[in-house]
Amino acid sequence: MFDFLNPLTEADFNQETEFLMDGFVAKNLITLFYADGGEGKTFLALGIAKYLDKQGLSVVYIDYDNGLKSLKDRGVDKKLIKTCQHLKYIGRSNAKIHAHEILLKIESMAVSGVFNNTVFILDSLRNFCDVNNDSATMKTMETLKNIREAGATVLILHHSNKDGRNYQGSNNIRNSLDNMYHVKKILAQKGQIRWVLTVKKERVAIEDTALSLKINDFDIHPINLAEARLTEEDRAFIQAVKASLVQTPNQNKTQLLKNCGYEKTDKTARDRLKQFSGVFWQEVQHRGIFSYRLK
Repeated sequence: MFDFLNPLTEADFNQETEFLMDGFVAKNLITLFYADGGEGKTFLALGIAKYLDKQGLSVVYIDYDNGLKSLKDRGVDKKLIKTCQHLKYIGRSNAKIHAHEILLKIESMAVSGVFNNTVFILDSLRNFCDVNNDSATMKTMETLKNIREAGATVLILHHSNKDGRNYQGSNNIRNSLDNMYHVKKILAQKGQIRWVLTVKKERVAIEDTALSLKINDFDIHPINLAEARLTEEDRAFIQAVKASLVQTPNQNKTQLLKNCGYEKTDKTARDRLKQFSGVFWQEVQHRGIFSYRLK
């Protein structure tokens, strides 16, 4: 009577989370990245797209946010489309139907396993639905869930709200996601962009991550998270301590702080000495006296 049904079996649950990028991009899940304008979300997605293409995955990048001139200025034609064998890049300028209709067409194909090893990247969510409308976002997120359940990995770019502390739009967005990251650009200089990505929702064990992108070829790679989170004040302090310890190893705490221009009662400086012990220098205690040397 119910031949059209395909009930779950015990074997269907014998699956562990697989990562396409270690601890960061989880396979067969929906992950959203949100940030203020100007934080380089598209560059981040371009780097991820190239990385996944090189892993042999089929990548479908649906971009209704950036015009053709902007894409050319960034070198998407030469650095991505030309070099990626498994990538399909759909832009607003060459699309024959609206963004939400593309998702519906993809959903109509979504039967079990059809999108295994396929990654869909949406740039950005506001082009696919009215993100402030609960009903509209619910419909779009249900569509994405159906695509996910057919084996796809879905990555979504989205915008922050006005104060930058949260994503823009309906609660139905968050409720329907598997994972969510806040994206913060920490360095933008000639030839390079760096970001810290902070977990805001997780259904699997994803981690805060730091990434660096080379603009000349869109190559992306992880960088040390602790170092990426350093403030300019942290960096100045670390540089001063390391320079002092090169000149005079094995200084005690009072000597070291004085030689770096800090009072021994400076709590912030004392906390930084402890915070970065084991990272940039070694702290040794002997009879209640702390001394320091480079690692």
